[in-house]
Amino acid sequence: MPPIVALLVSVAIFTVMFALGLGLKPSSFAVLRQHPGVMARILVGTCLLVPLAGLLLLELPLTADLSSPARFAIALMVICPSAPLALRRVSSPGSSPELAACIQVSAAILAIVSVPLMVELFTRVNPVDGWDITPAEVALQVTRVQLFPLAAGLLLKAWKPAWGERWSGVINQVATALLLLVVVLLLVITSSSLFPFLAGNLAALVAMALMVAISLAIGYGLAERDADKQRTVALVTCTRNLGLAAQLAVVYGSAIKGLIPAVLTYTLVSILLSTLFLKLLPARTTA
Repeated sequence: MPPIVALLVSVAIFTVMFALGLGLKPSSFAVLRQHPGVMARILVGTCLLVPLAGLLLLELPLTADLSSPARFAIALMVICPSAPLALRRVSSPGSSPELAACIQVSAAILAIVSVPLMVELFTRVNPVDGWDITPAEVALQVTRVQLFPLAAGLLLKAWKPAWGERWSGVINQVATALLLLVVVLLLVITSSSLFPFLAGNLAALVAMALMVAISLAIGYGLAERDADKQRTVALVTCTRNLGLAAQLAVVYGSAIKGLIPAVLTYTLVSILLSTLFLKLLPARTTA
């Protein structure tokens, strides 16, 4: 991958997390204060149960013959929670953006511990050739690209609330544009290998679709018995962090040919299935 694209991935993640911290409202953490048990089980679901389900899936006979990039992509995506894209998808009626924001921030912080632990577990149980990652390196990487910009946004919002209120919308739009630019550039760069990957890895598509469905079910089952919250938690749980996964793939998995197309494929499968999920589970209407 060209160095400029790798740099853009880092800048995009930094800006997205900074915008998240800058745009948070005190009410976003109300559920954390009022229902700590609910939040705890949701975070366990997105940071622990989804990765463990992915690890189990990769041990099944169904996935025994998956290619190395497909296995690595599934592993990377399931261990990376707190996807900024999910916040863009829960802003419509029938969802709970504040709950999603609280999950995002909490999962981003927990990822400093959960991602390295899951990397170590996957490496020991289901090693993939080319996965040259140590937990300490991942912890530093997650801290640099997620925690620092998030903390900077939160601190700036507390120090200059008026400034944050005035510019958070603009910075959020810039962050969204950068994120979309990264996706487009990755699609363009990998276009010559993306379709061959899709054609030659049908079993991987099935495995990815199954993993997304499992993630949706985990989120839906762990949410409170409220239609809006169930939609929100299911969506946030299944939408994994493409930016962080791409960052880890660029830094640590450059030797694995076809890895970026595989990561993009997982993201596309996730978007398609979660969109279908939202269609099948319509928003609650009020009289």
